Amino acid sequence: MNRKGLFIFGCFLLLFLAMIRCPVAAQEETESYETYQEIMMTTGKLLKNFTEEEMKNWYQEVQKPIFWGINVKTIHQNVETSYISSILYSVENRGESDVTYELDVVVETSNKTTWNVSGSLSGSTSGKIKSFKTDLAAKAGVEYSSVSSSSRKETQKMKVTVEKHSKAIVYLMGSARVTNGVCAFYEFFVCRGAGGFEYFTLVNQYPRLEKRSL
Repeated sequence: MNRKGLFIFGCFLLLFLAMIRCPVAAQEETESYETYQEIMMTTGKLLKNFTEEEMKNWYQEVQKPIFWGINVKTIHQNVETSYISSILYSVENRGESDVTYELDVVVETSNKTTWNVSGSLSGSTSGKIKSFKTDLAAKAGVEYSSVSSSSRKETQKMKVTVEKHSKAIVYLMGSARVTNGVCAFYEFFVCRGAGGFEYFTLVNQYPRLEKRSL
């Protein structure tokens, strides 16, 4: 095969590889911030609360063909956020004397960033998941050093006294940073996927005790 034939073959091979789509899970981690009971951003809103009209307008800003890569419009960047992830314990004391419990509370002790995507991005896109997340995070202004799908967990002992005729509730709470927006992914000037994205970076986590009268 001459040089011209090799060149043509190489071009077709690259084009074929570009057409192969690798699935991208909307959430890789087993625990998702989307299951949290309450998330309170200091400003803005979560991806799931974007309206169709807002998404339509923002899409127009990223649907500009490029040879290869991601067009990104960041809507909210590293917004300070607090959350209540779950109720760990709920203990009632209907007796006439106080009762003390020693509880085991599991908390995250290092930063963890989870992510979520919507639109056609949630089904499939070209490229590997890791590289896609890395490139998108960089363009959205999320520190890649904080982008991790795993973190260390620690079990803490917590002594709780439940007074007579009262109820004790232990919540798992914390603070986080939220970055979200819309993006479109291109290969050879062809859009391979478009949708919303969101990064939720856990900053800290701690238990909170609340007591109520029965």
